[in-house]
Amino acid sequence: MEVQITGRHEELTDSVKEYAQEKLGALSRFHKGLRALEVVFTEDSLEKSVELIAHLSRGAPIVVTAKHEEPLAAVDLAHDKLERVLKKEKEKRRDLARHKGPPPGARAGEPPARGPGSRAAGGGE
Repeated sequence: MEVQITGRHEELTDSVKEYAQEKLGALSRFHKGLRALEVVFTEDSLEKSVELIAHLSRGAPIVVTAKHEEPLAAVDLAHDKLERVLKKEKEKRRDLARHKGPPPGARAGEPPARGPGSRAAGGGE
């Protein structure tokens, strides 16, 4: 997974970039569709803000934001938020796939069609 780190209105130290890369690089294990992650650091008057934009293989990007006085703490907060959102998205997709309903062409109340060579119950020899 590609992690792109940028600073808006501030210069980022190498230690902050390395920490963000290390911490956020492991997020791909929570959602297999996570393709790229943008990390945008913004400095306001009193706080540091971290915006994470997660690009998935399907659907719109997921955006989370966290603010804190310390940039490393803001990365931790944003990481935790994005982890929760990715888990929720993964569960939602899994539940949708699980509850799609009967296959096309099946009628309500009928048992599923059996393939050739399968024996019907009670048709004994």
